[in-house]
Amino acid sequence: MYDVLVIGAGLSGLTAARALDRAGKRVRVLDAAPHAGGRVHSRQVAGFTLDAGYQVLFPAYPAVRRWLDLGALHLVPLPPAAVIRRGAQADVVGWPLGDPGALGSTLLTRALGTRDKARVAALALRLRAPAPWDLLRGPDEPTEGYLRRFGFSEAALDHFFRPFFGGIFLQRDLGTSARLFRYYFRMLMDGGAALPAAGMGAIAAQLAQGLKVTLDVEVQWLSPQGGHVTVGTSAGELDARQVIVATDPDTAARLTGEATARGHLSGTYLHYAAPAALDRERRLLLNAGSGLIQNAHWLSNAVPGRAPEGQHLLTVTVLGLPAAGDDALDAQVRAELATWYGEAAVRSLRTLLVERIHHAQYPQPPEYAATLAGHATRLSGVLLAGEVTAMSSIQGAMESGEKAAAIVLGDPVGMSRPRGA
Repeated sequence: MYDVLVIGAGLSGLTAARALDRAGKRVRVLDAAPHAGGRVHSRQVAGFTLDAGYQVLFPAYPAVRRWLDLGALHLVPLPPAAVIRRGAQADVVGWPLGDPGALGSTLLTRALGTRDKARVAALALRLRAPAPWDLLRGPDEPTEGYLRRFGFSEAALDHFFRPFFGGIFLQRDLGTSARLFRYYFRMLMDGGAALPAAGMGAIAAQLAQGLKVTLDVEVQWLSPQGGHVTVGTSAGELDARQVIVATDPDTAARLTGEATARGHLSGTYLHYAAPAALDRERRLLLNAGSGLIQNAHWLSNAVPGRAPEGQHLLTVTVLGLPAAGDDALDAQVRAELATWYGEAAVRSLRTLLVERIHHAQYPQPPEYAATLAGHATRLSGVLLAGEVTAMSSIQGAMESGEKAAAIVLGDPVGMSRPRGA
């Protein structure tokens, strides 16, 4: 009999299992997928390293710093700046101290007015003072309302905040909780964004190292039996003294009977190979114009090892799940890219993959935290973990797994740690 069975080999389940293993517990992790990491994984396609969707790591996340060896991930920092694209027009806007090359364009660009630039600096000063987790407390409102009250112009919202934070929230309307906006803004100030050289899947691989992880096994039911829990799987039954369910919200609801389902925000990602560099830019490209493209990134410029020698990798993000089929969607995205690079250049792109992710995160409107699921369930010996108990992010997943493990271990420090800390 195992001390703990963890259902789900995403970042939450792996973090919980690592904490329990470190404490000497006999732990096994089960996952129905053929890979560990949940939505945070990478794969090879025609020699290119493609992440699931488009993701980056915020190294300042407290749970990341507690549980990952960042040096071993060989992180490649991304410039603290972005390129605002409006068709053929491109303006670099960034933090000159971290990206000196952005200074001239940031000062001269009309994408953000002089007052908006001053307000960004004032916002940074305001959010620098509190402890990061305190930014997740207090009154809440939509991010758009918060930014308007701070005095940002309509142009600033349309040219920067909607394209940039819309990509983080997967909602361009900026209706997401302002608490989350403030927290993510602070994380970017404290540590920027980075990519593991080998792909985002390196995060899951590091967490899973040394753990007993069994893939391609579906958990079908849970049955508390007094002093233990019997777990029915596609490979037979297993017993454990306790079970941690660290799956996606819909699966957790099915297994536990708890109201964990919170809806879905989806994303569609188009990965392209190019035989020649159409753009030397390492920064994130934000679409401030109309169209389907939310953002795009020449990943091979930032991390050359992501593409075979002499080739280049572009990943484009489209919000939601467009009704158009893959070929039609590809054609629409190429038409938009042609306004950036010209039709002849875009014809050279080879489509590697069109990827539709139904559950990329869940909606997090103002005051959403008051409705979060707890770790306890109605099933004796069964706990919940996963971002559905915290926030839909790498920090949320890892801190939730850490807290579930703390409950099993009776660790008061881990159990009392604030959300976001």
